[in-house]
Formats: sequence, structure tokens, C-alpha cells
Amino acid sequence: MKQYKLVAGPTSTQILGKKADNNAAVANFQQIISSYAQQGWSYHSMEAISTEQEQGCLFNKHVVTMTFYMLIFVHEA
Repeated sequence: MKQYKLVAGPTSTQILGKKADNNAAVANFQQIISSYAQQGWSYHSMEAISTEQEQGCLFNKHVVTMTFYMLIFVHEA
């Protein structure tokens, strides 16, 4: 039987900070995947999850879409 573990990936601000850096983003995800591999989990896939949140005051509300990444790992139980 397979077991799955879902792990929240870093947010875009955690990965990129104020300046876009593709190498930093790749290194961050690589570190997460390597860490779970050392614990016996195999990387399965990544899913993007979007949520919408209202921000602003009563007269100036707007909807902001936030995207989160979930890494999925698997191993045989």
C-alpha cells in the first residue's frame, strides 16, 4: 500500500524575495525534495493551489489571487 505526504512548498516571496532569481527557486525546491528523499519519501508531483482573498477597506476592496505550491511525496507502507 502506498502512503502519500503533502508538503507546502515555499511561497514566491520565500523563493524569490524582492528580486526574481530562477536559480534560487530551483535550489529551494531541490532542498525540500532532497530532504524528504533522505527520509525515505519519493517525489511524486507538485500541484498549484490558488485562493482568492479580499483586501482593502470597505470602499476600496479588491480580490487578490494567491498561488501556493504543494509537493506530493510517496512511499510504500
